[in-house]
Amino acid sequence: MNKQLIFLFFATLLLFSCSKKEEKTYLSKDDFTRILFDIHLTDGVLTSKNIVNRGSEYRPSFYYNSIYKKYNITPEQFDSCVSFYTQNSALYEKIYEKVIDSLNRMETQFRIALKDSLVVRDTVNLWKGRRSVFLARGRHENLSFSIPITEKGIYTVRADVKRFKDDQSRNPFLKAYFWKEDSLKKSERINFDSIPIEHSDDFVRYETQLEFSDSTFKELRGDLIVWSNVDSNFTQHIQLKDIMIFNPQIKRDSLGLDSIVRMKRFGREEFDEYEEINRPQKFRELDKPSKIRKIDELKK
Repeated sequence: MNKQLIFLFFATLLLFSCSKKEEKTYLSKDDFTRILFDIHLTDGVLTSKNIVNRGSEYRPSFYYNSIYKKYNITPEQFDSCVSFYTQNSALYEKIYEKVIDSLNRMETQFRIALKDSLVVRDTVNLWKGRRSVFLARGRHENLSFSIPITEKGIYTVRADVKRFKDDQSRNPFLKAYFWKEDSLKKSERINFDSIPIEHSDDFVRYETQLEFSDSTFKELRGDLIVWSNVDSNFTQHIQLKDIMIFNPQIKRDSLGLDSIVRMKRFGREEFDEYEEINRPQKFRELDKPSKIRKIDELKK
């Protein structure tokens, strides 16, 4: 974020604000910091093409007025606040440092979320069970998994978990490990870090990961929930969602993408001919209309 541009923006704004003699402020320092954050966030939204391209629906005043309404002030009162705080340059600079820091933190969170969404979209989820599971009274499941693996890379076991206050699971945790049997049928394992699961009011993301570099290990095993209760006579109250086990090196089938590339390279007619020649016989048979397939069967 460019500090000079920000200060220039508000220097211009001051030309339309109340006199510097005005000493009354309508917002506390914290609220003034928050409204500046909201305004700069709105500035960013209004510069996006999706907003600008709306033509007659593009009304910046609607967005800014909603901010003023949120803080229960008028545009004139906001101008007065700017005038008030800029009289103390040291305080004003500290306020803007907080605003810039908050914007930077939001940008970082957005980049993390974007990267995470790309992982979800582009990689294969090796977990084949239900993506969401609710463990309640009478259902003491540990949600074990055993997945054959060959691809090297970093494997991640992940789930968003909400452990309710009344859950009586003792020391629950997420565990995973690489597993193999030696020539004497003795099990060997390489453990991931075990992740304790705490009580929470909302969903918390839990994940553990480890690089798979020894191809002699054949499976990824573990449990999404493990506990140490001595018997099953306890209340379990845990909810899991967005369960994923993945390795970014294992991508989704790229056949569709390859077809698009070939079509652009060959042109439509050449592409159709190429696909017909290279498509396996069984798929070419399935493409035939049912009546034609029936005639072929009668000929045989």
